[in-house]
Amino acid sequence: MSCRPVAALVFALCIPTALAAQEREDRTLLSQEQMTSIINEVSGERAMHLLLELVPYQRVRLPAEYGGPYHETQVIVDYARRYGFQNVAVETFGPENQMAWQPTQGELWMTSPKSVKLFDIHDIALALASLNANGDISGELVDVGLGRPEDFEGKDVDGKFVLSGASTGATYREAVQHGAIGVLGVNAIGFQRSQDFPNEIVSSTVNAQEGTVAWSVTPEVQRNLAAMLARGDSIAIRSIVKSVEVPYKNEYVHAEIPGDGSTTQETAISCHLYEGVIKQGANDDNSGCALILEVGRAYMKLVAEGKLPRPQRTINFQFVPEISGTNAYLNAHPDKAKAIIGTLNFDMEALRVSMSRSFWIMQRTPDSFPSYLNDIAQSMMEYIADISRERVRFRSGGYAPSEPVESTRGSKDAFYIKIDKHYGASDHVTYMQHGIPAVMFITWPDMWYHSSEDTPDKQDPTQYKRAAAVALGSLAVLSDGTDAMAARVAQENVGRGLARMGESHTKGMGYLADATDAASLVTAYKEARNAVTHQAAIEKDVVQSASVLWTDVAAGRNKVAAFQPLIDGRAATLLEEVKAAYQLQAAQRGVPATEPSMTAEEREAAALVVAPVASAGRGGRGGFRRGGGGPRLPDEYNAEFRLLLGKGMTALQIRDFLSGEFTPLPLADVMAVLRAQESAGQVTLTRK
Repeated sequence: MSCRPVAALVFALCIPTALAAQEREDRTLLSQEQMTSIINEVSGERAMHLLLELVPYQRVRLPAEYGGPYHETQVIVDYARRYGFQNVAVETFGPENQMAWQPTQGELWMTSPKSVKLFDIHDIALALASLNANGDISGELVDVGLGRPEDFEGKDVDGKFVLSGASTGATYREAVQHGAIGVLGVNAIGFQRSQDFPNEIVSSTVNAQEGTVAWSVTPEVQRNLAAMLARGDSIAIRSIVKSVEVPYKNEYVHAEIPGDGSTTQETAISCHLYEGVIKQGANDDNSGCALILEVGRAYMKLVAEGKLPRPQRTINFQFVPEISGTNAYLNAHPDKAKAIIGTLNFDMEALRVSMSRSFWIMQRTPDSFPSYLNDIAQSMMEYIADISRERVRFRSGGYAPSEPVESTRGSKDAFYIKIDKHYGASDHVTYMQHGIPAVMFITWPDMWYHSSEDTPDKQDPTQYKRAAAVALGSLAVLSDGTDAMAARVAQENVGRGLARMGESHTKGMGYLADATDAASLVTAYKEARNAVTHQAAIEKDVVQSASVLWTDVAAGRNKVAAFQPLIDGRAATLLEEVKAAYQLQAAQRGVPATEPSMTAEEREAAALVVAPVASAGRGGRGGFRRGGGGPRLPDEYNAEFRLLLGKGMTALQIRDFLSGEFTPLPLADVMAVLRAQESAGQVTLTRK
């Protein structure tokens, strides 16, 4: 008698047990059954269909749209009402009686040495820079290289078109000062992308003077024209633009899933439907809007079927012009600004990651705004990523992911995710400016960002489905409203906070190991201590922030207060380990392990309180505006630096905060930037 049938039977009986154990390993703040229901319901195809309704292709907006809802607004409203959202409303904002130029015809021709239509706005809408008025202009073409002031020296461009390998806007500003009538510039995001994607045009806005025009051409066209001029060809250009003046307006859509009435707290989920009314992007950010509408549809269906509880907190869905729309809404509805306790912001969500060399990223709140919210979203991201990949230790259950989150018409790409530090430049920043914690989800890099190639063919229904599962899982936790969920979130904060403190400890140990001499070892010890101390303070604030989730917030504060001394104790242990490592490194080098003291520069910085000047209008990324003179901090520090300026901190506290959150930053560099900003009237430095 063969034993094979018996072996097969035993193997078959073992499969359910293996799968059950596998599922228990993967966990979130929701139950396994709830997560499975979410994954089964959210649809990447539905989101993709909605995207195709919003922006099937980049087009020249019809002037008639300025008299009523824009096309995208009407699509969102129609689908939101069809899906059963409540309180669906469109609101407009912005200055009254402001007019803008809307092109109806735009053609760029080379008329000599041969007749070639180079661009037509009905082929590539972004070729004509925004805000160009009527004009039929012809002239000779002159190559001005990168369009810098020195590139115009010795060249007669008066009454002519100029060709530039640099940005359209920057070249235009310089060219008109020399009498040029038109610009053919290259708007590209970095040199490498202009090489990889030679037929891409990045959007630009140039408020062209009467009798002049600004066009953006592809890198390929720019190089071909430059080559013709270099070999001695004489090129004549003709630009034909017909525009009509239209009433400039901004509008946003608001919709809700009402809570059960048990709490006045609310939550929000957001995207930006517009980034200027001319530019239209599939990924940036119609993808986010298609995604969150699908999330709302799936949520309401699962509640109706009894697979998810009805949210206790009302959920606000915001489809806005980026940043300005969020600010306008919260200013117009201060009751909402007060009620919303957390926001999930979705900006650029569904690129096929293998095509764009991308990760799907969650950007945390900055350390200057520590929040319980980060760990909710991170939990969901890691869960979907883990169950979507084939894990070799589970191969006895079959060579496949445990629960593949894929769409029928989508890819089977790996779900590459990354939890990243805060970066600004989207609506999550505006929520935080109104006191509301917010995280952003984004696909980056995006090889077609802000360009003529940001079209639906780059989108992946599988990525939509995965993003929707993360979003809905996070939203269900955020909107739950029960004390039981509040306790779970707080415990998640404590557990993940331990890992973050461990990372700061590892970082500090690395500083000690990298020291090259006695002086740098002492500095490294100070930086290692600062890293651990900084992170401990942040983790205490994170756990404290979770108190808002309790039905009685004051009671919640008392409950989470028990973790505060425990985190201090954890930090004390880590600092002892840092000290032991310092002593070991000193012994290795044969130098004394002296305790560091404050330098004269540190004492001076500790005595200076920093305050922003309200009217200074600092650049949106913090520090100096790009292109401005004077010293600047490295890019990764600037968003947080700008936020810290208004915290009433000393210069030394700002330096220590930035060094703890990121990596050590020389005090001299921080002081140079602060002194320069003081001279420019952007900040004040007041001695204590």
